[in-house]
Amino acid sequence: MGVTLIELMFSLALLALLAGLAAPGFREGQRNAAVRAATFELAVGVQQARANSITGSRPGLLCPADSSGNCLAAGSAATAWRSFLESGASREETGGQSLPRGVVLKATRSPIRFWPSSFAASAGTLTICDETGVAAPRAIVISATGRARVDSAVREDCKS
Repeated sequence: MGVTLIELMFSLALLALLAGLAAPGFREGQRNAAVRAATFELAVGVQQARANSITGSRPGLLCPADSSGNCLAAGSAATAWRSFLESGASREETGGQSLPRGVVLKATRSPIRFWPSSFAASAGTLTICDETGVAAPRAIVISATGRARVDSAVREDCKS
């Protein structure tokens, strides 16, 4: 009992068709997971920056950064973020992380400041964007009291 060449070619064509249908959904799932992971890691970083400011009794900063760790201006597409505690003219880095490939961060304010009184911060929104446009953007909204919440964002927030 053997398989003819026609049967083999038909089976391979069917397999290729099924693989082609599954690939876009898999890509979308990967991009959504990358944006979601970056959002939650950044939300933890915001809470840590606030907590470090309170426990260290010094102003805390969180800023979008480039791959070298330099803080970027508001509205710039950043590939990482950093947090610091201020002490006069010097800064002590307390955290930071690079974002997954193809995910960028845009901030309405840079840096975002947290005051040690625990009741004050500079309000702003951190938008996490998928550069390919496959995954929906997410936002971390920081209130003037320093509390952060995760929310959905609009794609226009990701445009340069």
